[in-house]
Amino acid sequence: MDQQSTQNAPTPPPHPSQNKGVNIVDRAKNILITPKSEWTIIDKESGNSNAILASYILPMLFVGALATFIGQGLIGENIGGFNTASVKAGLIGALLYVALSIVTVYIVAVAIDALAPSFESEKNWNKSFQLAAYSLTASYVGAVFLIFPALNIIVILCTIYCIYQLYTGIPIMKKTAADKQVAYLAVVILITVVAVILVGIIQTKIIQSLNRPAFHF
Repeated sequence: MDQQSTQNAPTPPPHPSQNKGVNIVDRAKNILITPKSEWTIIDKESGNSNAILASYILPMLFVGALATFIGQGLIGENIGGFNTASVKAGLIGALLYVALSIVTVYIVAVAIDALAPSFESEKNWNKSFQLAAYSLTASYVGAVFLIFPALNIIVILCTIYCIYQLYTGIPIMKKTAADKQVAYLAVVILITVVAVILVGIIQTKIIQSLNRPAFHF
């Protein structure tokens, strides 16, 4: 009887970290609202960088890519009496947004991993990539405001909010001691800010060159 009862007992639901896939909406919502508890779950996941890129980063970047296409390609801005809207510029802008955003994720991940030994933290590429990829969630979500070029300031504010996600994730994902966390965070933020600024400048210059109206004399 005992053996039969054991066999008939319902199988407990798997821990979220054991699921083959991650619900993108739940992951984004949790990392934004309750990051500490979500980092604990993420820490138990395998953290394969290619899988995260395909299943989380790229789908999230689709929002910003679509917003960029609409903002740059269909709405545009009025500069000197000329509207900059161009389907070609919108398509190229969307592609640049995705490509440069991925580059930014990898730059942040490399910085986190390379600096880990300096702050007596765990040097683990998968954990570093997880921390970089998920801590930038606010910027992925905020990219929806790229649909209106005049609202770029909101995109910047969302990107700044990523600092909090990074701060809550460092001690959990990198096993950083309390007295090292602030310094580790500060250096990573410095590198990230420089990377984001450079990436933003490159993206802006390319888009502006495409949107620049042609003057005929």
